[in-house]
Amino acid sequence: MNFEIICRKAAKNFEWMVGDIEKFKEKANKSVSQEFIDSLTFTGMALEPYQILLFSYGSAAIAFLFSLFLDIIILSFYHFSITSSYFAILIMILITLLFPLLALQVVSEYPKYKAKQMKIHSLGDIPEVLSYIVMYLKLNPNIENAFRFAAKESNTSLAKDLRKLLWDMEIRIHKSIDDAITYFANLWGKWSDYLKRALHLIRSAVHEKSNERNTTLDRSIDVVLEGTKSMMTDFSQKLHQPTLIIYSMGVMIPLALVAMFPALSLIKTKFKIGIIEIFVFYDILLPLVLLFYIRKILAARPATFPLTPIPPSHPELQGLNKKKNAIIALIAAFMISFIGLVFLKFFPSSIFPSSLIVLWAFATFVSIYSLTTYSPYKKIRDEIKEMENEFGDALYVLGKRIMEGKPAEEAFIYASHALEGSKIAKVFERTSYNLLSMRMNTRAALFDEKFGSLKHVYSSRIRAIMKLLAEGIKKSYVAAGVAIVKIADHLKQLQNVEKSIKNALGTLTSTLRTTANIFAPIIAGVTLGITNLISSTLLGMPSSSAFAAANFVNIKPNYFVFVIGVYIIELIFLLNRLANGIDEGDDKIEYMYDIGKYLPTSVILFTIVTILSILFFQSMSP
Repeated sequence: MNFEIICRKAAKNFEWMVGDIEKFKEKANKSVSQEFIDSLTFTGMALEPYQILLFSYGSAAIAFLFSLFLDIIILSFYHFSITSSYFAILIMILITLLFPLLALQVVSEYPKYKAKQMKIHSLGDIPEVLSYIVMYLKLNPNIENAFRFAAKESNTSLAKDLRKLLWDMEIRIHKSIDDAITYFANLWGKWSDYLKRALHLIRSAVHEKSNERNTTLDRSIDVVLEGTKSMMTDFSQKLHQPTLIIYSMGVMIPLALVAMFPALSLIKTKFKIGIIEIFVFYDILLPLVLLFYIRKILAARPATFPLTPIPPSHPELQGLNKKKNAIIALIAAFMISFIGLVFLKFFPSSIFPSSLIVLWAFATFVSIYSLTTYSPYKKIRDEIKEMENEFGDALYVLGKRIMEGKPAEEAFIYASHALEGSKIAKVFERTSYNLLSMRMNTRAALFDEKFGSLKHVYSSRIRAIMKLLAEGIKKSYVAAGVAIVKIADHLKQLQNVEKSIKNALGTLTSTLRTTANIFAPIIAGVTLGITNLISSTLLGMPSSSAFAAANFVNIKPNYFVFVIGVYIIELIFLLNRLANGIDEGDDKIEYMYDIGKYLPTSVILFTIVTILSILFFQSMSP
């Protein structure tokens, strides 16, 4: 259910909050900024300002009620004596203020956030869309048809804007293609100066001679690729401070505080610390703050190169059953729980906290479900990436053969032999078979719905370029060959930029993953061992045992391990999301596959370090 549907339903249910709805509509229209109105238009949300404001008020009210519910639970641990613990009072104030304000802010600002995200992500579509335009123009210098080709072949959000631009031209909003390009360049110029420059270069190239035209078109591609690379370099340089804050705020300081809680309970008689406050602070408040901060970081990440969508109709996904995978994962989680209960028969709870079993079961369920569900998608995505990496060289070999005037069937079979062992060679071999044995023309040999060699090639980049080849061969083999060789050069440029961006971000994302999946579980396990030692030492001191027992309330080692274990699992989800978002963008497939791969290893590491730390520090206790 998307934001629009929820917003409309919520607005109807919360009309009673504002009294006269017509007056509220008028007031809402006057109070919102022009940026807000522009954001609604840009995102295409069919909503009125009053509906979003009503939804934000209702969300804040629900968040306030939820925070009161948590406050009551905390108070019940202190028999509703509000002055029993300063720490509990602080947590209650934070909950009561933070939840409603966050709900109000998130809902009311969502259209602006969505519009900004769409604009930033559209910048990543520029290399693909501009490449299609330039490639077409090298075969046929008709700028209107080039724009139509790019709008049709690309599934990106920028291509949707191109389709709207062409429609506006059809209904005479723009007098000519030159006027339309000028409008489009100015519209996107404030977001991307290099797109504006590239569009003006393309427009001027059409009016130049053949040799000069190709030089200008090449320059437009260079401008786009340099701009994209520069944009991602700037983003990566700005990530140093945010990641340092997340590392400090999410890992080092919170886990260091864990060992201090027993000692803090001795500071004042009113500084009682209960497990419920620690749970709320570590497993609700802190993850929420990290989530919104990570969301803010990723919202500023410009998309680089769009991911290839994988349709459910793909042959390798036909047997995929998510419900079945969930049931299998659930059964495996119960089996792990049973094994954990058997362990408890042989180890005392002071050494092997029973709460670890819950963490094992959860990690087992998530891991098995994620791997069984997303491994097929990951395999397909990797195959597409491998084929696209091979395609640049393959296209060069193919183009050189066609440029020599060889017929298409001979060029394809030659390229398939030259590239033997690669995935793209099989596609070329099938194309040659269709041309020779089935007597198809080039377009049918590639794109026939039943026998086409590209039937199960789900790369928009490969399919678009092969369409250009099929169109070019109709006019001239030599001209098509020359154009394909130049297109191969463009592809290599694109791949080099992609690679350099990956390398620029790789060090940062590998550090984040290592922190989430290895360092955080180790630090948490050692800290829990230290906490256990401090607690037992304090309670073992005759002069302070009664005092410490009174203040460090409800903190059994078993509960403490569970709360910190849940926090470590949340850190794994959050930091891997940040790493994946920086590295891949909005790639749910890669993210869920990584979670399935890393989560069980991290939980096992946390378990081993926690048990060894407890044993080690117990041997040191007096």
